[in-house]
Amino acid sequence: MTSLPIIFFHSGNPEYLKYSLKQAKHFNPDATIYLLGDKTNNRYPFVTHVNIKNLQSDAEAFTRIYKHRSPNSENYELNCFLRWFYIKACCKQYGIKGFIYLDSDVLAFQNFTELKPFFGESTIANTCDWTGMPAVTYFKNQEAITGFCDFLIYAYTDIAAIKKLEEWYDTLLVDPETLGGISDMILFHFYFQEHPTETLKIDLLNNELAVDVSINLSDGYEQQDGLKKVYWQQGLPYCKNLATGNMVRFASLHYQGHAKNAMREHYKAGGYKLQRFLEPYELKLKIKRIKQAVKNVFKK
Repeated sequence: MTSLPIIFFHSGNPEYLKYSLKQAKHFNPDATIYLLGDKTNNRYPFVTHVNIKNLQSDAEAFTRIYKHRSPNSENYELNCFLRWFYIKACCKQYGIKGFIYLDSDVLAFQNFTELKPFFGESTIANTCDWTGMPAVTYFKNQEAITGFCDFLIYAYTDIAAIKKLEEWYDTLLVDPETLGGISDMILFHFYFQEHPTETLKIDLLNNELAVDVSINLSDGYEQQDGLKKVYWQQGLPYCKNLATGNMVRFASLHYQGHAKNAMREHYKAGGYKLQRFLEPYELKLKIKRIKQAVKNVFKK
């Protein structure tokens, strides 16, 4: 079976990015890992880096029709939409057919090519459906990512679709900080609604294997300190299903928001020992200050 390529999209080079990239490669050694980013994160020799400035995408066209309806910053929310257009352009430029998209704060603990039978005939499968977020998304082919991008443009240009978004946003205005706003996640929900035979939610693949929506959410599993409680067995994460008491292995964990701090602790791909030691204690910042102080002394 041909290995599924894995695509990441990220601007900048935060500390956690190296963990998600290398872990994906560790568990998917035969897969090509693409990082769609910028010059700041073009530093990982085991991935194929693609500067989004070099991609001929529909991003500008979507930017012109986008209307911001979210408590998040406009730049952040718009960037979440635009990633799909850049991914579509990357697939066309590099001849990518089916692939897995991973959020940059996801740790993989699975060879995703082995999961392909679970996706069946669906063209898009992810952790969305009516709830959740697209932290792990399978696209069957270029037509699938193109179809979703076309749907995004339709949602912001068709009169009936625009009205649907406005009505949905009106319900969110009751408590926008809690309920959020219009995001690409909402558009995935609508897409799944309108294409029920072509889409699949994959949070629970079977009674023994799951894909994490967010480690911050219980989703019916045991929690500890606000996160899913992880039990490690032979280097793989398991969580206890509260309804059945069974241990369920997770193919991936999504460290949304403040949970990113746990990524270095759960990282299993090897290497980065010094970084993993320094980061929790913010020693890198202290060392930087000491170096600057020494330079200042010699300048005098």
